[in-house]
Amino acid sequence: MRYETSRWALCLLTLILWLSALGSVQAASAARENVATLVRSLGYGAGIHNFKNFVLRGRDENYDAAKKSFSIALDSLNQLENSQELTVEDFSAVAVIKDMVDEYNRGLDRVISLRNKGWRLGDVDRSVYVDDTVAIDSLALLRKKWTWSDLEQIEYHLGYGNGIHDFKNYLLRNDERYHTQALENFLAVESLIDNLYSKDPGSAQRKALEQIGRVSQSYRNYLPLIERLHAQQQPVRRIDLTVKINDRPAVEGLAVLLR
Repeated sequence: MRYETSRWALCLLTLILWLSALGSVQAASAARENVATLVRSLGYGAGIHNFKNFVLRGRDENYDAAKKSFSIALDSLNQLENSQELTVEDFSAVAVIKDMVDEYNRGLDRVISLRNKGWRLGDVDRSVYVDDTVAIDSLALLRKKWTWSDLEQIEYHLGYGNGIHDFKNYLLRNDERYHTQALENFLAVESLIDNLYSKDPGSAQRKALEQIGRVSQSYRNYLPLIERLHAQQQPVRRIDLTVKINDRPAVEGLAVLLR
């Protein structure tokens, strides 16, 4: 009888430990998914991308898209604040990113006010400038906890603090570091796409990768043109019109691959 009791006690302990481990895995997966959503909602075709386009073009569709994306980002950040998987350092990173999103949110309404007052585009950009340095590092810190797929890395290299973000900042500010960083990220995207090609994707996936690759290459190829136009002291608005790229094929391609 004592043996049976011990055996059942051992089984119960094993079950408790297994459930505890399962709960930790699920929590970790939830935290990872929130970080992935954060990258997506801030990145290419989403929050910061639309914010920069709103500064450049003042279109309502960019304002609405940025607001919606920032709302999704804040929801992910709120969930991360309640995660049991993050360290004290991680929570500090979450707080920094949350402050950054709030700044951009306020900046959207300020852009409307300044454009209505007839401010020049460069002055509008300087007025709503956000120092992203610490927030970008904080996002990188959060991502270090997990391994990311090639597709997730493509999203990251196109998104916040990277490819498109740097491209828009180079267009707006003519700072060489943005040119360098944008080029590095577009090359990283194209390398990741080549790696995915090597895994023999299906026809729909291959088409999606081709769409993303073409758009990335278009951005990369326009960097020298922006440099020349800045050297000619062309207005930022004219440069933006000259190098305007249709992002829809790449955004749709990413959606196909994510499905």
